[in-house]
Amino acid sequence: MSEIDNLSKKADTDYYTRLPEDHATTGQRLYQWLDGTERILQSELDSPRGEEIIVLAISTSKRLVHLPWELLHNGQGFLVEKRPAIIPVRWFSNNRPNQIVSPPQNRPLNLLFMATSPLGVEPVLDYEAEEGQILGATQRNPVNLRVEESGCLNELGYVVREYDQGYFDVFHLTGHATHQDGKPCFLTEDEYGNRVDSDTNAIYDAIARSSLPPLIFLSGCRTGYAPDSAVPSMAEEFLNLGAKAVLGWGERVLDTDAAVAAKELYGHLSQGETVIEALSATYRALIDQQARDWHKLRLYVGNTLPQALVTPLRTPKRTQLPKPTITREFRDDENRLRVVRREEFVGRRRQLQNCLRTLKTDSEKVGVLIHGMGGWGKSSIASRLWERLPESEKLLWWRQIDEVYLIRKLKDKLINPKTRELIADLENNQIELKSRLSYLFIRLAELGEKPFLLILDDFEWNLEPRDGRYILKAPVAPILAALVTAIQETGTDHRILITCRYEFDSDLLDYFYKQGLEPFRKAELTKKLNRLENFASDKLDKSLRERALNLADGNPRLLEYLNNEVLGKKDAEAKLTELEQSPELWKDQIIWEELYQLIDEPLQQVLSHCLIYEIPVPMVALKAVCSSISNYQGQLKRGLDLGLIEISSEVQEEDRVYRVSRILPNIISSVQHPVATEVYSLSRKAHYKLYELWGNKENKNEERWREIFRLAFAETENPDRFREQFDKMISVQYNREADRAYEKELRKQREHLEANQDQIYQKLEEYLQQQDWKKADYETAFIMYQWMFIENYDDFDDLFRDVSLEVINEIDRLWMQYSEGKFGIKGQAKIYRDLGGTEKYNEEVWNRFGNRVGWREGCRWFNLGNMEVAYRTPETHDYHLPKLMYIRVGLWWLSKVQEEDGWGWGYMWDGWWWEGLVSLLPRQDLKDCSI
Repeated sequence: MSEIDNLSKKADTDYYTRLPEDHATTGQRLYQWLDGTERILQSELDSPRGEEIIVLAISTSKRLVHLPWELLHNGQGFLVEKRPAIIPVRWFSNNRPNQIVSPPQNRPLNLLFMATSPLGVEPVLDYEAEEGQILGATQRNPVNLRVEESGCLNELGYVVREYDQGYFDVFHLTGHATHQDGKPCFLTEDEYGNRVDSDTNAIYDAIARSSLPPLIFLSGCRTGYAPDSAVPSMAEEFLNLGAKAVLGWGERVLDTDAAVAAKELYGHLSQGETVIEALSATYRALIDQQARDWHKLRLYVGNTLPQALVTPLRTPKRTQLPKPTITREFRDDENRLRVVRREEFVGRRRQLQNCLRTLKTDSEKVGVLIHGMGGWGKSSIASRLWERLPESEKLLWWRQIDEVYLIRKLKDKLINPKTRELIADLENNQIELKSRLSYLFIRLAELGEKPFLLILDDFEWNLEPRDGRYILKAPVAPILAALVTAIQETGTDHRILITCRYEFDSDLLDYFYKQGLEPFRKAELTKKLNRLENFASDKLDKSLRERALNLADGNPRLLEYLNNEVLGKKDAEAKLTELEQSPELWKDQIIWEELYQLIDEPLQQVLSHCLIYEIPVPMVALKAVCSSISNYQGQLKRGLDLGLIEISSEVQEEDRVYRVSRILPNIISSVQHPVATEVYSLSRKAHYKLYELWGNKENKNEERWREIFRLAFAETENPDRFREQFDKMISVQYNREADRAYEKELRKQREHLEANQDQIYQKLEEYLQQQDWKKADYETAFIMYQWMFIENYDDFDDLFRDVSLEVINEIDRLWMQYSEGKFGIKGQAKIYRDLGGTEKYNEEVWNRFGNRVGWREGCRWFNLGNMEVAYRTPETHDYHLPKLMYIRVGLWWLSKVQEEDGWGWGYMWDGWWWEGLVSLLPRQDLKDCSI
C-alpha cells in the first residue's frame, strides 16, 4: 500500500500537471512496479495466447484507480498498441452478483447523442464536431443516431420517453465537465442555453427510466478522474447507480481528440466488435494520429466485461436501418400548416433558446418575430417553440388575419364556465378591440388561466410593399396594434410569435425580439442530409450531389425538394440541369414575385458586392465592400429586412455575422458575383477588413483564416500576395488554424506557383545581398512552402525527406555565398552528423546540436518569440541560419499548448521541432560537404 501511495503521489506531480514528464517514463515506472522482481506481468504476456487483446482489470478500490495505467510501457512501446494489446479496465465491484451479458442485438447500433455548450462558458466548443465525426465514420456501417438538439436534460428526458425501454445501446454526452465542491458535474444547458451544473443523479434521472444503456460515454474533461477513493469519478458514480460500462476522460482533453475518439469507437462498435476491441482500435488510431490526449480515455466496468452490442453488418436476418423519411404533421385546426416532426427537426439550438428566453423572461417584449427567406424552417421553429411552452394556451392561424377570425379563435379557448362569461364582452364591437383584449387578458390572469401564445404564421400575407420595403396592410395594422398594446399595457404573460419572410416597417416591432435566420451549414447541414434518403445514399453520384448542394445552398425546403423530386429519379441529372437553367420552376418557394419589384439597382449593387465573401462576416465587413455605393447602409438594411441577407443566431447585434444567399444569383439575374474588373478591388478591401477583424492570435477559426487568405490570393494583380500572407501567417505564432488555412488555400494556387518557379530564389538573393538575415530566413521557409505544393508533398516531413538535392544546393549556395561561409543547410547537416545525429531523435545529440549552432542557451530554446536575438547577433554562432523552415514543422504541435510566458513552452520545442531536422539533415545526399 505504501508503494501504491508513492506511485499516486508521483502521478500527481509528474502526470496530472500542465508540464508532465515524458509519458513513456511514467508508463515504464508503472510497468516495473506491476511486473515486480518476480516478473509477474511479463510472464503472463510471454505465455502462449490466442487472444488479440488482453484485459488488465484494475480495481477501483484504494488509489489504484488514480494511476494512468493506459501509459503502461515496457521500454519498447505502450502496451495498448502491442500485439496482443493490453487494455486496462477499471473494475468496479459493488458486491452485487455478476451482471448478465445480453447477446448482441441483430440490428444497427442505436446511439443517443447530446452535446452541451452553455452560453458564456469558455472555450466555446464546436459542439457538433463529434456528431459529424460519428456520421462520417459510420457511413458504411450505419448507426441509428438520435440527437437531442438542446443540450438540456429536461429535453433529453422527453426524447428518452419517446422510445421503448432498453432501446438505446449507447448514451453519449459531450461537452465541458468539471468538479464543484469536490463533486463531479457536467455543464449542461437550461432551455435558454444558460449553464447548469448537472451532477450524476441529474443525468441518470434524464436517461435511466427503468434501465440504463449498456455503454455510457461521458465525453467531458475529468469524467474518469478520481483524485482519491473518497471522491469517486462521475464514471464510478454511474456504475454505483447500476451502469454496466462507462467511458470517461482522466484529465482535461482537447475537443479535437475527443471527436477522433468518438469517430473511431462508434465506427468499430457499429461493425459488431466488442467494447474492448473497439476501445483498443480507438487507442491505436489516436496514437497513430499523434493525438495528445489519447491516454486519458478510460473505461470503467461493473462486475462483468461488456461484449459486442450489435451484430456485424452482414449477419443473416439483421434488421436494417430505417430509411429516413420526412413525415409531416399538421398543426392548425384546418390541417393547413405542415412542419417536420420533432424527431426530424435539425439544429436551430441557439435560435430556439433566444426565442424561449424572450417569450418566458423578457417583460419588455410582447413576442418574437422569426424572419428570413422562404424555406429556412420558420414554421418548424415555431412548432418546436409550441412544444416547449406547455404552460401557454396556443392559438394559431395562418396567412391573412382579421378581427372576426381573431375573436372566434379566442372564443374557442374560453370553455370553462367562468371564462365563458367573458365572451359577451369580447364580442361587443361597440368597444374598441384593444379595450376588449385588455379586459380579457386581465380577467384571465385573475382567474389563473394559462396565458395565450398567439402564433401568426406566414405573416407576409398581411404585408404590402411601399417605398422599397414592406408595411402592414391597412386592415391588419389596427389588429396587431391592439394585440401588442393590450399585452404591453396590462403587463400580462400573453405573447405573440410571428413567422415572416420579411422584417416589415412598423414601430410595433420595437416590442418584439427579432430572430433572423440563416441556411444550414456544417454539422446542421450534415444532419439534415442524413435524414434525406437520396442525399444520404452511397449510390448517388458525387458530382451530382455537389451540384444539388450548391443549388440549394443549405435551404431546408430546397434540399427536401431536390431529394424527393430530383435525386431519386432515373433522369436525375437532366432534371437537375433543368432546375439550374430554369429557376422559375422553384424560385416561388423561396421568394415572391412581387419582391423582384423591390430589388432596385442600388440594392442589386450592394448584394452583388457582398457576394465577394463566401462565409458569414460582421456587418462592418459588408459595409467595407459597399462603401462606394450611394446610401449603402440603407440598402444593407433593406437587404436584411427583405430576407436576402442571412443573419446568425447571436443575441447581441455586434456579435452577429451576415452573408448574402448564394441562391440569389440563380433567381435574380441582376444580382451576380462581381465581374473581373471589380474583383481585385473588392477582394483587397474585403481582405484588409477581415484581417483587421480576425487576423490575430485569438482567432482559432480555420474557416475565417481561410477566407482571409482566399481573398488575398484572389488579388492576382499583386505578385507578392503569397509572400505577404505567409508573413501574416507567421506573425500569429503557434496558431494551428492559421497554419492549416494558409496551407490549404496555397495548395489551390499550385498552377500560379509552378508558373513562377524560375523566380523562386530571386527575393532570397536580394535579402542575402542586403544581409537582412531575418527576411532571408523567412524567405527560405517560404521557398520550402512553395516547393511542398509545387511538388505536391503532403507535409514538411515528406518534403524534407524527398525534395530535390538541387533545391537544397541552391538555397545552401546562396546562404554560404552571402554569409561568407557562416550559414547554410549543409553545414548544419555536417554538425548534426558529427555529433552522432541519425534519423532517430536522440535527446543528448539534439541538445548538443542546439548549443553548437546557437539555438539553445542553457535549457532555453530560441523560437519565434525570441528569434530576433539570433538575427541581431549573427556572428555569435556559425550555421544557426536558416532556421525558420524547421520551426514550421513543430508549430502544429506547439499550437496545442498555449504560450504563457515570454519565450513559450521550451519543453515542447525539445520534443517536437527536431522532427524536421531528422528528416533533412541525416539525408545521405547531404554527406558530401565540407565546412
